[in-house]
Amino acid sequence: MTDFRKLAGKDINELIPYKPGKPVKELERELGISEAIKLASNENSLGVPELAKKAVIEHLDEMNFYPYGDAFYLRRKLSSLLEVNPDRLLFGTGSNEIIELLIRTFAKKGDSILSYFPSFSVYGIIAKAAGIECKWIKVKDDFYVDFDKIKENMDEKVRIVFLANPNNPTGTYISAEQLEDFMEFVNENTIVVLDEAYVEYVDAHDFPNTFRLINKYKNLISMRTFSKAYGLAGFRVGYAIGDKEAIDMLNRVRQPFNVNMAGQIAAEAALDDKDFLRKSIKNNREGKKYLYTEFKKLGLKYVETQANFILVNVGDGEKIFNKLLREGVIVRFLGEALKEYIRVTIGTPEQNKIFIDKLNKVLGGTQ
Repeated sequence: MTDFRKLAGKDINELIPYKPGKPVKELERELGISEAIKLASNENSLGVPELAKKAVIEHLDEMNFYPYGDAFYLRRKLSSLLEVNPDRLLFGTGSNEIIELLIRTFAKKGDSILSYFPSFSVYGIIAKAAGIECKWIKVKDDFYVDFDKIKENMDEKVRIVFLANPNNPTGTYISAEQLEDFMEFVNENTIVVLDEAYVEYVDAHDFPNTFRLINKYKNLISMRTFSKAYGLAGFRVGYAIGDKEAIDMLNRVRQPFNVNMAGQIAAEAALDDKDFLRKSIKNNREGKKYLYTEFKKLGLKYVETQANFILVNVGDGEKIFNKLLREGVIVRFLGEALKEYIRVTIGTPEQNKIFIDKLNKVLGGTQ
């Protein structure tokens, strides 16, 4: 009898798969309810940009062809907007594929990667699947990065450092001064990856100027995505910006036709929909202020965020998460390490009000 566990090996057996937020339709089917709202996965509550919808519909008859292997038109548009050379851009199916490409390309058996905890668990999942150690360095009590501890744990085996900035799930960020100090400390053969999935939402004045630093440090790479502020999570399009030699190595590992045609078309059109991006940022900033105010009224402590979600202390995160589910509101419970917290995506004004009303109800112990 075939033993697939044995064939997969110890590292795969020990993997705990990433658990995404529950879909709205699944919750409605399970509970027999309607009009549930999902504020769990940091998606854009304003939906898909109209220009992206229109562009995809116009090109539906081309979907019998393979996509552009090098994402030519999207690459040309993005390089012009960012004012970077096209050969410094890499495209992937969301940031997740780029994380995998980075680890597969630059980390070998015996190497390790490093990130802080709590942060995006996919770094560790992909590393472990490749048989590579992931060092998790605990953040400070205020959830900000402890660079002193990170420096203490840096050695010649650390090949890649993943720094989510802003960080998921805390919403905290690394300042320009902190990042530059760390880049001066890091060995040139250690790659530092900035995971900037939420960068469009940032309003901190001392946030790093990524492009300036990438020009200064060859071992610095930025990852960004169309899944958040651009409203294209379902299309799965992300990109990396880095030194052209690093991008060349990653492209050698990247599978051909990795970013689908609809995704490339939608992303290119979304770059032109500047009104949608402005509305998304405005909605987020106003929603953030509203939720801060309501959390204070409820006597709840929260972590100030630079992203489109807020980590809020509700006492018993799993209990409140489950009660909110029964009220038709999907948020995120993040496990034992953050057992007192839930993470809520900033939604539309209507969604935010529903969430607060339901949160007030379940905190009061009513059903």
